[in-house]
Amino acid sequence: MLGVTLLLIFLSIICKFLASYIKKIRTGDSNESDITYWMFSYDFKSKNKAWSPEDKNFLKRKRKRNALVFALYINVFLIFLTFNSFIAHLLDVIVEFQKFSYPV
Repeated sequence: MLGVTLLLIFLSIICKFLASYIKKIRTGDSNESDITYWMFSYDFKSKNKAWSPEDKNFLKRKRKRNALVFALYINVFLIFLTFNSFIAHLLDVIVEFQKFSYPV
């Protein structure tokens, strides 16, 4: 249970760091904000209908940001699984504690 607790704390710290880093970096997209940090770059709807090729550096920054957002999603999923494991361990401790009785 101690290992699961430490893993949960470690994953939470990584999640907080990733979220703050993604909020801090900017690719130059006009749709980016602190509220939409968790969205992939292709989730934003384009306002203009005419397609124009984008700069290679801009595309590279968008790919890097998308990779970080994907890592954030994976991290949140791992936190979900670890938290479920933590709750299962906690419930096991509670059930085992109730079964214990002092000999009289």
